[in-house]
Amino acid sequence: MNNGTHAPGDDDGSPWTQPRFLAAAMVLGLIVLLGIVLSLTAGKGDSPAATESRPRPAASAPPPNGCDLSASDERIPTTTPEETRWELVGKMIAPTAPTELGPGRVDDGFRTCFARTPKGALYAAVNFWATSTAKTDAETYRRLAVDSPTRDAAIKAARDQTTPQLNGLQVAGFAFSAYDERRASVKLAFRLEEGRLVAADTTLLWTDGDWRYEIPLDQGRGAVSQIADLGGFVAWKGA
Repeated sequence: MNNGTHAPGDDDGSPWTQPRFLAAAMVLGLIVLLGIVLSLTAGKGDSPAATESRPRPAASAPPPNGCDLSASDERIPTTTPEETRWELVGKMIAPTAPTELGPGRVDDGFRTCFARTPKGALYAAVNFWATSTAKTDAETYRRLAVDSPTRDAAIKAARDQTTPQLNGLQVAGFAFSAYDERRASVKLAFRLEEGRLVAADTTLLWTDGDWRYEIPLDQGRGAVSQIADLGGFVAWKGA
């Protein structure tokens, strides 16, 4: 007879207290909790702070000589370069256009970083000679010449110099013999203090991201000869 009491071990028969329902409720709760965690994690990944912490692509490596003057004019100049700016280097006036043709860098008096163009090579050639009026041959060759056994021999031959060897000359004109992206050959005309004109062959090689002087086989500054006038040269002077 049912007297209103439950037998031992019996529950109240409510479906909310059944073991299977409780297990299902626990699984559902875990799924909801996991969804909340995932949504919060995704939101953090899209936040500005998270974006800022992501690795950025590496920047492009700088040129070996640390400068990058863009090539703008590949034509060999056949007339006087317009609006040339000049400055005194040692005892010689040299052309300068730091953001266009060079020198883009001056370190301890050595002028480097020239554009890979005919005008850039021309500026480099004149600045090389101008540096030779401020530095000894050994110093100039070591810093501005192409690394080669000939350069090493020229440095050794000039090791006893204590003062610059060039003096009393100013650029008077130029004439290109040949030019390509790797090599530039230009003859420079100079006027000496007494008024005489001389010409010097100057060859430059594009090496390690810059124009560098190529020491000729005679271990000097190349063939220098006296000329009567500027015939065959483009007249160009700063003083």
